[in-house]
Amino acid sequence: MIESLLRIFPEILVGLLGMGVLAYSPFAKKERNDLAYISIGGMSFILLTIFIWGGQTEGIAFDRMVIVDSYTSFFRVLFCLTAIIVMLMSIDYAKYFPSRQGEYYALLIFATMGMMLLPASGNFLTLFLSLELLSISSYILAAYMRNHPKSVEAGLKYLIIGGLSTGTLLYGISFIYGLTGTTDFQKVTEWIVARGKIEPVLLVAGFLILVGLFFKIASFPFHVWIPDVYEGSPTPVTAFLSVGSKGAGFAVLVRVLMNVMIPLKQEWVFLIALFAAATLLFGNLAAIPQTNIKRLLGYSSIGQAGYLLVGLAAGSHLGASAILFYLLAYLFSNLAAFLVVVVFFRTTQSDEISDYAGLSRRSPLLATSLTLGLLSLAGVPPLAGFFGKFILLGAAVREGLLWLVYIGALCIVVSLYYYLMVIKQMYMGEIKDPRPLAIAPSARWTLYACMIGIIIVGVYPSPFLNIAMAASKILF
Repeated sequence: MIESLLRIFPEILVGLLGMGVLAYSPFAKKERNDLAYISIGGMSFILLTIFIWGGQTEGIAFDRMVIVDSYTSFFRVLFCLTAIIVMLMSIDYAKYFPSRQGEYYALLIFATMGMMLLPASGNFLTLFLSLELLSISSYILAAYMRNHPKSVEAGLKYLIIGGLSTGTLLYGISFIYGLTGTTDFQKVTEWIVARGKIEPVLLVAGFLILVGLFFKIASFPFHVWIPDVYEGSPTPVTAFLSVGSKGAGFAVLVRVLMNVMIPLKQEWVFLIALFAAATLLFGNLAAIPQTNIKRLLGYSSIGQAGYLLVGLAAGSHLGASAILFYLLAYLFSNLAAFLVVVVFFRTTQSDEISDYAGLSRRSPLLATSLTLGLLSLAGVPPLAGFFGKFILLGAAVREGLLWLVYIGALCIVVSLYYYLMVIKQMYMGEIKDPRPLAIAPSARWTLYACMIGIIIVGVYPSPFLNIAMAASKILF
């Protein structure tokens, strides 16, 4: 038992931090942002412990309910980084709910705990419990600005559709259990191999599990919650969902498909490729007419999910490594864009793209950050997103999915169009309000960190790709 607890020591620390923030909340001085700094400091300490002792905690825990390996460690770092950056961008935003800051930061922490446990799942029960910890926290966060009708609507829609996806996932898991008599990933794989033939019920179960997880990553046609939830949620929460929730969904998808369902690879590869193509086309085409920056980034995130599905459709070590690398690039690129949206909204109370006109003259730093973030998301060299897309499409080429690569390349051109429309507004649009925009020190330094991340990962991709390949090798 002690050995098993040590395996999940970082997750235990995250849970204790969340409870500590809640306990301290009634005594915190909100004007000094005590809760924010405690949360950021705590997550930074946990990130440090993962770097120092992460390798020593690797192994199997709780009778294979939890598997801690290099793959798990990669996502632990990724999700801790995401939480820290989102907490930094929340410092000024939290003034909109001064009396409920403790619960806000605690929910972010508990959601991060769920994310960290998902890639460590060695059993469908662990997968479900981790997913629910993430989901329930996310539903509340989406509706956290309860005096704003759009925020309440976002939370309600997210809850209803999320509940539907959870039910679908559980239905698939129940088929798996009824057929194999176990929910353990390894034993399910062994049962499939020993059976020697593919049962139709197993295919139905696999499809239901895929559908449940596709809701989480916002794949077409299970994306319907994205535009309204992204627009209505508090902007830091939107950023958290777009990076963390999507990353957690892909973390468990890669684990399940590349590990548990690998005997069924011939059956699911083409299906994933079809979903990837549809997601790419819909996400990028639907983003073109958007006039709200959060809705545009929402549809953009659907398109980005399509590129990640391309790596999944490859069904190879390179494809899995490309997914991990691209999630790192996506973290810096997307959070840089959303941080600009947070700072801009705080001053102007607007998320309309037309109001970004002349931003380069009001705040060169914000304009530069948003430009770098959008160009990286589009896949422009030498930024992080370019190399990520290059590896993803390269993995598909190796597996003979040329038709999917052509669609991916076409969608890069389409995405450039709507990203450049925003950039054109910032640099060539007629300025409406010449007053400079104030940027808090925490936001300023976070923007610098994201921009440096975008450039370094793009210019020097080899070390990060090697880390991604080493992390995903355990699955093959």
